[in-house]
Amino acid sequence: ERGFSEALAGVYCDIAASNMYGQTLSFGMLDIMSRIYDYSQIPNKMKIFRDYNYQDKDMKAYIYALWCSFYANIASLNNILEWSERNASVLSDERRDQVRGEALALRGMLHFDIYRLFTADIKLDKTSRILPYQTDFGVKTPPVYATGDYLDLVVRDLEDAIKYLENDPIMKITPYELGNGDGENKDQADLYVARMNYYAAKALLARVYLDMGGEYKKEARRLAEEVIESKKFALLDYEKSLNVDMADKDLLFSSEHIFSLRNQDIKTAAEAIHKRVTGSDGNLQMAVGFQSSIYEGDLDDYRLNWYSEIYIVKYTSDNSKRFFPKVPIIRLSEMYLIAAEGWMEDDPGHAAELLQTFKQARTQKEVVSQEVTEDVIMREIRKEFIGEGVIFLTYKRLHHDIWGNTSEDQVKADNNVFVFPIPEDEIEYGYRTQN
Repeated sequence: ERGFSEALAGVYCDIAASNMYGQTLSFGMLDIMSRIYDYSQIPNKMKIFRDYNYQDKDMKAYIYALWCSFYANIASLNNILEWSERNASVLSDERRDQVRGEALALRGMLHFDIYRLFTADIKLDKTSRILPYQTDFGVKTPPVYATGDYLDLVVRDLEDAIKYLENDPIMKITPYELGNGDGENKDQADLYVARMNYYAAKALLARVYLDMGGEYKKEARRLAEEVIESKKFALLDYEKSLNVDMADKDLLFSSEHIFSLRNQDIKTAAEAIHKRVTGSDGNLQMAVGFQSSIYEGDLDDYRLNWYSEIYIVKYTSDNSKRFFPKVPIIRLSEMYLIAAEGWMEDDPGHAAELLQTFKQARTQKEVVSQEVTEDVIMREIRKEFIGEGVIFLTYKRLHHDIWGNTSEDQVKADNNVFVFPIPEDEIEYGYRTQN
């Protein structure tokens, strides 16, 4: 049993590394590609991300490393799944279900993010590209699928995971009530949200269905509201989380975490690109006036705590003694926005209520009701997910022009921007000729 736990821990550790969600897919490459920074001041080494220069040799290296990391970890998960069948006798039924549930949910999540990066949005074309979906451990070339069939496999993995996780330990507790960093029990919530869990699988499935669009939005909003109504997670409590000394500020809104990843080096990695640096090739910085513009002049918006003048401090604040360095993968706030978008055509009033509830948890000002539109959703995503890799992927999902700090910075929605090229080595292997 310990071997299975250690194998899963290895996957969590690998995907939390800086070449994946611990930087590249959170506050690194994808964040830069969402055009939230002052690009006249961008360091030279990061201009390949600003310019979507997929032909640059360094960019190709980043993309190839991502591709390899995705499929290496998928292989590890498949190995875990295979041995949970072949060596099932070492596991209790309860532990086996937990292991299989976490592994299947992670496999679905990683395959889904491969889709989000390496192919056109399914709403534009269901067959434009085929991708390998790896369900077996070994060196055999995996089957490949057109986008629609590929996402059906993602859905199947997540649905199976939900069934296996029906007795997840999270069902018996409320993670944020365990302290969220304070007191002797500061690490207790991590036992439930620093790994894939029942509600994380549901939340991810809601994300997938929203991406699929059309009638699937009904399933997306249903699942999102199930997660909201579970009361296992709570929108930010300003008095407990932010209206405290800097050493105790919870800048990552931990009570909202449905699933997040831990890595002791996250703070160091963030400081390397977000900390104030003098010299000709300094670090990432916001344009002057960016905060006022993006937060629409609301100086009471709690998310302004994420900035120190023109620098982001979301991951670099000196509170590591209380909060272990982590990156959110999916949060409760996203569930409110998914539900609001899911209802905006069928029940505009309910959609407006969901949006208003979410927005009120972000400011001391009284928030008035407003109609939910795609532009409204995009503006809220842009405010909410700085440093989490969500903004660029939302522009792609909506096939929305990428807003910049100025009109000159804006980039037209285009698959030449949104779709990463499949690494040349993979094409040479000939997998795209398979059916």
